[in-house]
Amino acid sequence: MSLPSNLSAWTKQLVKQYNLRPGRHLGQHFLVDALVLANIIKVAELSPEVPVLEVGSGLGVLTLSLLEKEARVVAVELDVVLAAALQKIAIASRNLTVIKSDILKLSDYDLQQALGLRAGDSYSVVANLPYEISGAFLRRFLSGSLRPRIMVLLLQAEVANRLTARPGQVSLLTLQAWSAAEVKIIKIVKPSAFYPPPRVNSAIVKFKLYSDDKRAELFRGINEDWFWQLAKAGFSARRKYLLNNLERQLSFSKPDLLAVFNKIGLPEKIRAQELTLEQWLDLAWKLNGKAGPEHLNPKS
Repeated sequence: MSLPSNLSAWTKQLVKQYNLRPGRHLGQHFLVDALVLANIIKVAELSPEVPVLEVGSGLGVLTLSLLEKEARVVAVELDVVLAAALQKIAIASRNLTVIKSDILKLSDYDLQQALGLRAGDSYSVVANLPYEISGAFLRRFLSGSLRPRIMVLLLQAEVANRLTARPGQVSLLTLQAWSAAEVKIIKIVKPSAFYPPPRVNSAIVKFKLYSDDKRAELFRGINEDWFWQLAKAGFSARRKYLLNNLERQLSFSKPDLLAVFNKIGLPEKIRAQELTLEQWLDLAWKLNGKAGPEHLNPKS
């Protein structure tokens, strides 16, 4: 099956045919802009040798575009009606596997099997991601054990801005992105590119994930569980100063914290959202030796 020339008319026809109520169920907003679609495909660095995971495949517009480039696609779709519709595409393509499932509940093992991954193999993620799962999805695929090589995602523009924020507007999600990948906003996408149009702008975001060696170099021996425990404590109350959050959440003494802050040049009245990744890493390293037995990383 080839990609239809009029995506908007084709989408509306299928919505009527399958009696769908997009926008009200599972946050569905189907992409109907061919130029946006072309931009996604252009930056995805597709290769027949590298399988692609697509999430929230909807009516298959992006799926068909990927298949036209001879990509081997595993499409994960939660909606039972849409999964059945995608199966009709699968019948005509040996390169498409459709899984009716919740991507957040699908195990790494099942994903590996579906993608046909062996030790050392890489894969990509290309998706018009449902807004509702973007945070949980990013946490899993940026920091989990089955990280892709590249992700190209259509995300809510607000989320894209958080991922690429500068010190002063940093969040835990920003920190997670900084520590996992090179992140770039490719293009802002207007609501008119979707049917039905959402109420907000979207963005094409490209992630080039760091290799295991690069991540090890970045964290330079810092236990990642300890790092994220520290970061979550720091962001526990955004309006409060970082020092107060760490003192309260992790039971550090104020003198110990002030001594470490002085060593790495952090002002006493700095908030978590104002630190760079390097400052967070310095803080985690210096506080290792100050952590009590209830904390995670005993290495000093």
